[in-house]
Amino acid sequence: MESKPKEKGGISIDVKLLSHTNLVEVIQKLRGSEYPELLQMAQKELVDRLKQKGFNNQKIATLLTTNVYGTAKKRAIAEEWADALGVTKKEFLRLIGKR
Repeated sequence: MESKPKEKGGISIDVKLLSHTNLVEVIQKLRGSEYPELLQMAQKELVDRLKQKGFNNQKIATLLTTNVYGTAKKRAIAEEWADALGVTKKEFLRLIGKR
């Protein structure tokens, strides 16, 4: 999977080749960047790997919101990660026990 934004010359990362640790680092660095499609691909790859290890959507959503305090912050995580999990923002919030 590669992403090359048209105007900036772009960056190209094959997220499937990254180690688990490097994948998490890439996700952290891409947050708020001008490469949202690359961030989404990296998030989806991480979720797919976790599901292959036996994690379900509820466990993944819980991990993403562990030690996160405040409804607004949890809603922001739901917004950011719902697509990668293949659920809506509302479903993500339901998975973590929020409305």
